[in-house]
Amino acid sequence: MINNLLITNLNGNIVFSKYYNILTEEKQIEFEKLTYQFTKDEWSFAKGEKHLVTEFSGNKIVFTNVGDLMIFLCGSNEYDELALSEIIFPLMETIKEVCKKKGVTEAHFIEQIPKFVLYLDEIIQKGQIDQTQIESILNYSALKHDQPIKKETI
Repeated sequence: MINNLLITNLNGNIVFSKYYNILTEEKQIEFEKLTYQFTKDEWSFAKGEKHLVTEFSGNKIVFTNVGDLMIFLCGSNEYDELALSEIIFPLMETIKEVCKKKGVTEAHFIEQIPKFVLYLDEIIQKGQIDQTQIESILNYSALKHDQPIKKETI
């Protein structure tokens, strides 16, 4: 199962988080702190969108850098580091897509979070991988938000 997705700025502050397992707010904060502590020394090696892996408490975490953001994808059970790495590619591409006008910055990403959530919902459904082909993700999401329903008179 995919447990969660965290997106932080380069200082480690959470910009976006999505939890697919039920955790109390205290447990979420604790997990976020542990993720930061276990990975912060490795962030410089994630430049150039290289995927790095860590593991703690039975969770595997794949993380990488995109622009001014760090992406952390945490999974357990059937989602090993290879599966998580495969899922992180479309996440990176959708972040680039929603931020393509102004570049991948924290401020621009925050403005585009609603659009990113539409893409994310195509990639991950209830903690399970749904779609990883970027073209399909962009097409499905376009159907949801770019084309308003028109009423035609007969």
